[in-house]
Amino acid sequence: MSTTLIKNGVLVSSAAAVAADMLIQNGRIVAVGEDLASGSDARVIDAAGRYVLPGAVDGHVHMMDPGHTEREDFITGTMAAARGGVTTVIEHHRTEPQVFDAALFEEKKQYLGGRSCVDFALMGGLNLSNVSRLKGMWDAGAVCFKGFTCYLHGAEALLSGDLIEIMAEVKKFNGLVQLHCEDDSVLKKNEARLKAAGRKDPESVAEFRSMEAERLAVLNVIELVKMTAARVVVAHISLPDLVRSIAEARQNGAPIYSESCGQYFFLTLDDLKQNGPFNKFTPPPRDKSHVDGMWAVLAGDLLDMVNTDHCPFPEKEKEAGREDIWKAPFGIPGIETTTRILLDGVAGGRMDIRQIARVRSENPARIYGLSDRKGFLLPGYDADIVILDLETEAVLKNEDVVSKCKWTPLAGRRIRGDVVMTMVRGKVVMQGGKITAREGWGNFVPRMEGRA
Repeated sequence: MSTTLIKNGVLVSSAAAVAADMLIQNGRIVAVGEDLASGSDARVIDAAGRYVLPGAVDGHVHMMDPGHTEREDFITGTMAAARGGVTTVIEHHRTEPQVFDAALFEEKKQYLGGRSCVDFALMGGLNLSNVSRLKGMWDAGAVCFKGFTCYLHGAEALLSGDLIEIMAEVKKFNGLVQLHCEDDSVLKKNEARLKAAGRKDPESVAEFRSMEAERLAVLNVIELVKMTAARVVVAHISLPDLVRSIAEARQNGAPIYSESCGQYFFLTLDDLKQNGPFNKFTPPPRDKSHVDGMWAVLAGDLLDMVNTDHCPFPEKEKEAGREDIWKAPFGIPGIETTTRILLDGVAGGRMDIRQIARVRSENPARIYGLSDRKGFLLPGYDADIVILDLETEAVLKNEDVVSKCKWTPLAGRRIRGDVVMTMVRGKVVMQGGKITAREGWGNFVPRMEGRA
């Protein structure tokens, strides 16, 4: 029997941070308490002076495998996840082929078996013709269905009539929808105006993917959720007032949840101006007042999740946008840095360490139906654990990036706090910045039966 004892750490949940030990046997937590004893053959990890948290459940990643593996693949992407303290990834449907029915879902699940360093779950996709096939993917273990309210990455724009039909169907089996929310008609008008004016500068991205486009789409989705009572996650929110609107709607009974990403707490419009294509993502960076506002809604327990939307591209594809920003693709890597960004916020007094457990682990596990075994440091749960050091201070460098893209939009930034160890089901998969496990350790994790 494999036994590990983590001693002298501060165990963190959303409710408390308490000095305690943790005993792990055969990949599961079996006891939490003071002065726990173990057998003489147990491995002992001394976490003195450090925080012990449940591993992150990242509810939004693009590993592009199978398909565009020149950008990322499941092996390198889940190694990067381990470096960033992520122990379960929820993979997007947008691979090749895209996952729009149960057969394709099963095919992708089988393909990825043996390719992951951390545990993984899968989304299904939404399009204009697969409403009748959603239940099949749900029964196969999908944790949600991803769709777009605008045309992006070749995805169809799902407008209000489409969404009412989709939500009504998903409501029948208590499914979950994740939506990218930008208003398609506003985007098209903005794009036409900017291109007619000959704009090619980085700032045009922020005008193209405007705050108005995001705000209109999110507020419309809130109303659709009120109408249909279908469960919906709004992805990668950049505006604090929208987080507040979603929190208010849920307080009034609407089953809607908010997700933001690490970039919206660190990168601003000034970074987009300076670094252009390497800070091109959508919704785009906003001004500093919005970044400060995002920290405020996080600290106020209004935001439900901080995921990554990890979507890397090779450096040369991004460089194509140096002179003409339209030529660069949307998307940045983030799975290695998001927890570190939040740790920097803790070190800087912007938030409490307990909120990292809430938005990175507990809430994603609950919302995506994995909270029977993931997201909590409790007896009976998988020993998915991260050990964090708040005192470490470092400058982020491209050469340290594990992801296949080998760059980060945060290169040159000094941040405080780091992930020093990551464990998946009791196995150390990352220690001291080095990946210690390879593909094949990670398991597929199906959604809890009947709920998410």
